[in-house]
Amino acid sequence: GGLVQIFNPERNEWRLGPTLPVAAGSIASGVIGGRLFVAGGIVGNRTVADAFVLDSGATAWRRIAPMPLPRNHAASATDGRRLWVFGGRGPGSGDSNVVANGFADVQVYDPDTDRWSVSDGSVGAPLPLPVGRGGMGKAVLLDGEFWVIGGETHDGAGANPGGTFARVDVYDPAARRWRSGPALRSGRHGIFPVMEDGRILVVGGGERAGHGMSTFFESLRPK
Repeated sequence: GGLVQIFNPERNEWRLGPTLPVAAGSIASGVIGGRLFVAGGIVGNRTVADAFVLDSGATAWRRIAPMPLPRNHAASATDGRRLWVFGGRGPGSGDSNVVANGFADVQVYDPDTDRWSVSDGSVGAPLPLPVGRGGMGKAVLLDGEFWVIGGETHDGAGANPGGTFARVDVYDPAARRWRSGPALRSGRHGIFPVMEDGRILVVGGGERAGHGMSTFFESLRPK
């Protein structure tokens, strides 16, 4: 377990990277300053808080401060300086790989201090998601704001009959404020949002919580 596979687009080839110390799935991840950070995920049938970094050119992962709140199937992204982890599932709501309502908390890791901050209401802390959930895929950073897209739930409010969300929540970390973004045309989980030339691309995903596939491909160029 813990397999790491690295693709080189210039050479159009794959290679194996240093094996993760834990065989985890549904991990939060992000690249900051050429270093790859990973946190949380599911190991066996439970969610863990372990976090690691792979420095550029390193041959082994290095353990860093664990997440305050273990999470899986969260939305993660970076602002170029910190790793942000939005929502997800974990102990108390989806500790194993099952559909659950998930959480609204936001956790932020600062590599400079090796410390996490959490949306706990303290001064300067990030604000929690407007609606707790998991399965959103990656978050997208656009013009200084984080876009958290779609997701799934067991019986949480605001989902469609299939248990998925079409909602899009946009967070401005500088202003510490959430706003609503344009909703997806179809609620989905297990998506993979990416940024490309100023557009947000949302590919695939399932329309029913816990399973399902689709061929949907949505593109949004915010004004």
